[in-house]
Amino acid sequence: MNHEQDNKLPGELVIEGDWTTAFSYHAFDVELKSAKGIYLYDTDGREYIDASGGPAAISLGHGEERITEAISKQMSNFSYCHPIMANRPRADLCAAISEVAPGDLNASFLVSGGSEAVESAIKLTRQYHVVTGNAGKYKIISRYDSYHGMTLATQTLSGNPFLKGIMEPMLPAGSHIGQYSDYEKPASLSREAWGIRCAQELEKAIYFAGEDNVAAFIATPVGNGVEYAVIAPASYWKEIRRICDEYNVLLIADEVVTGFGRTGKWFGMELFGVQADMMTIAKGMSSCYIPLGAVTVSDRINEVFKGDITFIHGFTNGGHPLACAAGLATINIMKSDGLVENSDRSGKHLFSYTRELMLHPTVSDVRGSGLCMAIELAETQEPRSFFAPETNAEALFMSIALKNGVAFYSTLYGPKRSPLFSRGLSMLVAPALCITEAEVDEMMGRMLKTITQWEDIMGVG
Repeated sequence: MNHEQDNKLPGELVIEGDWTTAFSYHAFDVELKSAKGIYLYDTDGREYIDASGGPAAISLGHGEERITEAISKQMSNFSYCHPIMANRPRADLCAAISEVAPGDLNASFLVSGGSEAVESAIKLTRQYHVVTGNAGKYKIISRYDSYHGMTLATQTLSGNPFLKGIMEPMLPAGSHIGQYSDYEKPASLSREAWGIRCAQELEKAIYFAGEDNVAAFIATPVGNGVEYAVIAPASYWKEIRRICDEYNVLLIADEVVTGFGRTGKWFGMELFGVQADMMTIAKGMSSCYIPLGAVTVSDRINEVFKGDITFIHGFTNGGHPLACAAGLATINIMKSDGLVENSDRSGKHLFSYTRELMLHPTVSDVRGSGLCMAIELAETQEPRSFFAPETNAEALFMSIALKNGVAFYSTLYGPKRSPLFSRGLSMLVAPALCITEAEVDEMMGRMLKTITQWEDIMGVG
């Protein structure tokens, strides 16, 4: 591919013609035509490496024929199942999830995506406490700068004011605590000690909300939001688990991004040796070939909903047979092709670029696990300061990246700038789990070239 054939950077898309009927935001004037493996191809024949995957949703790569064949085969049998009937695709998928899920997370309620999964976890939490004699428990605590979905309830949980904005006052029940952050760690404390201290914010929040009122704490195992891919020490999660147990607060792990091999483990919480009471899953669960998600719960919670007690909830397309076929095929391929192991192996190769990345004057941090990396960019390092929104640093970086044949997703990507921009700009590197070490080299070569060109234009270096 000749990236020098056109000196014009991809620009803002002019909404006209057929696009005016699509109620959505198209960031750049690039239209996707086809995709295969880690590569995307636009209508002009240009090739791009899909470095962020949606973000972090394309676990098997594009154009995986074993997935499309599984969907087609199921479609030839039946494409939808009436709710009053059982169906084999749903049963087989739930059994497959139980087999790979940590500990006794054995029962799954299937939905169509991550937001529905978190919404379902909220309702399940509430009903669980009501039927177990703790009807006063209704508040859910989450973390600032977090993201848990785009429904009204999940936006309420999300700790980013930019995402709430016009939707305020949202729903009333809930509060937030700070994310774990190495940047704020006192020099006198070890990461383990700092992790415990950060986790103890939850205990304070429970105290002020009233322990008889707090139903659950929800968090992403590997930090999301503005400070993406932050890995807290195991001490943080063990202290969170202790606090939840002491106050009868359910621990919900939002594994929508981190689940299904993204971090080099099947699920992100396995990095810390801690099991949640529930986990929400989606994205890589079906490699996004068909929308699919679930909330998976422990045996203790599942036991409550056996017999005469029914979870009062449901969606028309929850557990859709075609989605289940895609999900089951995804898990089977991940096992047969060793993709969780490849995520760990290729992830180690990816992080071998840390030193080279950190030589750039704008790179302030490289963090993550497996094939989940954040590259944080700053204008100055000591003291650390970030690019002002009016510099359009983010849009410029992504435009240069596209010209260099690599498609990235940033933590602040969108039509408007976040008021949390001062926390920094991070580029998410989350390619398909099937990526080879040679393809990692190709991707990072394009990334390093992009950083150099971007720094030149920004006048940093």
